[in-house]
Amino acid sequence: MKRNMMRTVGAAALSTVGLIGIGAATADATTATPAAPHTAAGDSAAPAKVGIAAAKFYFFKDDDRHGGYAYVTGSDRDLRNNRWLSGPHKGRTIDNGTSSVNNTTSHFVVLSDHPGNCVGPHYYSNAHSSDNDLSNNGFDNKASCVTFR
Repeated sequence: MKRNMMRTVGAAALSTVGLIGIGAATADATTATPAAPHTAAGDSAAPAKVGIAAAKFYFFKDDDRHGGYAYVTGSDRDLRNNRWLSGPHKGRTIDNGTSSVNNTTSHFVVLSDHPGNCVGPHYYSNAHSSDNDLSNNGFDNKASCVTFR
């Protein structure tokens, strides 16, 4: 009887250690976090750390993700009512003012030249990508509409 009791206690102890070990391994496992938008030293408000749950499409006023930023978390067919959140243009519309982008979403994102109907020239951004200079794509300062696909 003592021997059976010791086996039961021993098995329970091993099971508990095994579960704790699994929990610790899971807690240490991390998912890669996309880089937060780069902001210039003069930008007054840098966005918070970007995590998987906080996926956003970032617009930047200047090349190399400088000069102020704004973001959307889904399609917005009219960017005239969106404002820069930092930098020297803070509070001004982002419409036709984007020079670089950072896509931290899992969506394919399309920028268009015309608000509302989103026609005209387009710029395409792959999921989890960035572009430090939209002028090399012929789309500098043209974004007026954004659609997530």
